[in-house]
Amino acid sequence: MKPELYLYIIWEKSLSKKDMILADLEKKFVIQKIYEIKWSKQNFIKNLKRFYGFSLDSAQYKANLCGNGPFLLIIISDLHPRIEKRFLDDVHEVDVNLNVYENKMLYREWIGIDFALHGSISKKETNHDLVLLLGKNIKNLEKELISKWDGSIEIISSDLIGTDGWKDMKQFLDVLNETLNYVILRSFENIPEKFSHHDIDILTDDVKNMSNIINENSHSDGKASVKIGNKKILLDFRYQEGHHYDENWSRDILKRRIFHKKGFYVPCNEDYFYSLLFHTITQKHIRDDYKEILKKLTTVIQIDQNMHLILNDFNAAEKFSNKYMKKMGYHKQTIIHEILYKIKRTELMRLVKVSIFLLKTYGIRFLFKKIKEKIDTMKN
Repeated sequence: MKPELYLYIIWEKSLSKKDMILADLEKKFVIQKIYEIKWSKQNFIKNLKRFYGFSLDSAQYKANLCGNGPFLLIIISDLHPRIEKRFLDDVHEVDVNLNVYENKMLYREWIGIDFALHGSISKKETNHDLVLLLGKNIKNLEKELISKWDGSIEIISSDLIGTDGWKDMKQFLDVLNETLNYVILRSFENIPEKFSHHDIDILTDDVKNMSNIINENSHSDGKASVKIGNKKILLDFRYQEGHHYDENWSRDILKRRIFHKKGFYVPCNEDYFYSLLFHTITQKHIRDDYKEILKKLTTVIQIDQNMHLILNDFNAAEKFSNKYMKKMGYHKQTIIHEILYKIKRTELMRLVKVSIFLLKTYGIRFLFKKIKEKIDTMKN
């Protein structure tokens, strides 16, 4: 199997064990680069929230355990990764490198504090962490790395990427690509150079983490104004499952997404056509620029219909859209669907699902341990 890059973070309060950990890492992996990273005191808690997302119960509690001073970022290469599919919770299954995971847990035992050391255990997590910490993914970083660590430590005094806004649209999209499951729904033809409408419509299956990543976590309604370059750009990511599109359709759009040649994710051609048509119908008006896009897509996905006539007859267009949705088993959203969706995804329901998963997977003693940890975290 091809060697793979991973990373470890030794937080400030664990640095007393760094020599012991580094010596062990050198025996088992190839250390390729080490950084000392210093986040600003005023943004340290915010950085933790953005870095860990909603898997972190309390950023303040985490900071109390790990410290808020400079920490080490260690880039390692595993020459012989042992990859195994593992469920991290009741939903997400990832390809975990057992070598990296087992050593992360070992080092935490040495330190004697839970979560006092971080380690990326999958390629996906490594890309997520690198792009936020350094603004680079694995592919970009590999171009810069030498074959083996030369003993030097590069010092970086910088918060997470995007803390003070985004340099440009490319930087913003590069971070989204490595951290979220998303698509830009429409009007993306001129992105990243420019965009032709007053906002960007995004579909994601994780609105809360979207808010965290874009550094606008005060906006819980799925709308945010984000500074990109010298402009404020409105993002509308309310189109999550259960809000705008049928839940199954939302899931399918994300599952079938494609990577646009300009460097971001968009719906596949068929989903682009029918989701754009559905959008125009819900707006009660088929815009001329959308008509042109729909006509071009008709040829691409080989629809054997006279779309010129259909798109100039609102009732015909609505009937055409409804026929497709019925065939696919998709339905129009109503207030009842939205209420049911929210009920299913309340924090209580999430905790119940996670508890059932932990009970089935690890047993009742492990479940009780996690419940106690959760209570202790809430107290702090």
